[in-house]
Amino acid sequence: MSFVWATHQVPSTRWLKAEVSARAPHLKFAFARPGLTTWKVEGAAPTPATILPSSFARAFGLSLGRATEAAEVLTAIAAYRDRPLRLHVFERDIDVPVDEQDPTTRGTRATAVEAALRALDPAAFLPEVRAAIGDRVIDVVVPHGREPDEPWLVGVHDHDDHHGPWPGGVQHVPPPPEAPSRAWCKIEEALRWGDLAPAPGEIAVELGSSPGGASYAMLVRGLEVHGVDPGAMDPRVLGFRGPHGNRFVHHHLPAAEVPKSALPRQYQWLMNDINLAPMVALRYVERFVALAHGGLKGAVITLKLNDDGVFAALPRLVERIVKMGPRRVRVTQLPSHRSEVAAILTW
Repeated sequence: MSFVWATHQVPSTRWLKAEVSARAPHLKFAFARPGLTTWKVEGAAPTPATILPSSFARAFGLSLGRATEAAEVLTAIAAYRDRPLRLHVFERDIDVPVDEQDPTTRGTRATAVEAALRALDPAAFLPEVRAAIGDRVIDVVVPHGREPDEPWLVGVHDHDDHHGPWPGGVQHVPPPPEAPSRAWCKIEEALRWGDLAPAPGEIAVELGSSPGGASYAMLVRGLEVHGVDPGAMDPRVLGFRGPHGNRFVHHHLPAAEVPKSALPRQYQWLMNDINLAPMVALRYVERFVALAHGGLKGAVITLKLNDDGVFAALPRLVERIVKMGPRRVRVTQLPSHRSEVAAILTW
């Protein structure tokens, strides 16, 4: 009997289960803990390359069983040691938003378990944790650092672009003190999950930029940023002058009213965090994809899931995004998200 697993935000559990039930009826719910759900596989046994079809599965793979100590993990993975292994040890979510958790506790158990595994058999795992396409990754999912210990889930997956390259897909990226808003965390997590690297000298456009958290993150990366929002921008964003000569340009208008003549002829990155229903927000995204005149390298589109109706419409929303012409569309829920997901596009 085989099982697959996924880690996810606790409030999104029912949406995750509904998506998996609709998209993969051969998977039957088996067991759950807060932030961790497993399914029994009916039919052919899965492989480490198993794809779990859900926008809410932050990390996922084939289950190898449970362990309570490092030696049991090494026993569970014995059949997979014919090739170099990445090691991802991470904590499952709890029902507290990540930026409200105690940072002195979060992650402590994962750090201790990883250290114990590497100390017990230094040759078992590659030294770096960042996974590359084609890597085989051993996942060890442990309880949150503030909770009592319990058996860990041991899993395996073959890394591809359905997975984030870091333990748990991607870890929370705390904002620096000068960041104008928590949108900094969301864009940084999206770029790291998608393994995207905006470069100094490139141009980004952000729809719904106020007060400027995501725009500031791109400015610090060396990009020129055009922010579209009728709301006020933080003075640190408006006054930013980077070492690459990059700056922020505020289009103090609704997205529908920005004249194309006010924008660069081409830009490489598009971000959307407009606080509107996705069906409406995508109208503006479609316009700004067209206004990039084929120059786009990537986009991060936040889709607000305010109710079950929007969740039910998610497949149709993704179809609209696909029609914008990207080479690849991936949808995921990031640590800093609440009732939202990010569509990450690459051209």
